[in-house]
Amino acid sequence: MATPDKMKSVMAQVPDTLLVELASGKSYRVSLAKPMASVPGFNALHDPVMFATAKVADFGWTLEWACGLSMASERLYQMGKEQSGEAYPVAEFRAWMERNDMSLSTVSAALGLSRRAVSQYSSGARPIPRVVGLALKGLDRARG
Repeated sequence: MATPDKMKSVMAQVPDTLLVELASGKSYRVSLAKPMASVPGFNALHDPVMFATAKVADFGWTLEWACGLSMASERLYQMGKEQSGEAYPVAEFRAWMERNDMSLSTVSAALGLSRRAVSQYSSGARPIPRVVGLALKGLDRARG
């Protein structure tokens, strides 16, 4: 598996958005609105002053805030790809599997992918290519 790009810089845009520049030069606008609304550990980031303390740490592999909260670059990379439309959202992939009562093996067979790739998509360890999301929609249509 290719290692996601590490971060070069980050700029916080209150109330919940980060502008993340990767070492490759690629940039993503990442909204943290969902985790801030649903994950208790993110409560400190509702303070605009605290949110603005976001900084790149660990040689580009971690984002940290002054309150001690941190996020891995891999998660920000994945969120950036999902929010930009470059990747299919993990939550939707899992919901599709559940709705269709499919295991990793049956999804693998249906899509012609390795079980390992499907496992990595399902766990969020690897961004899901947009083409996989389109294939899921095609399977839904074919099933009528």
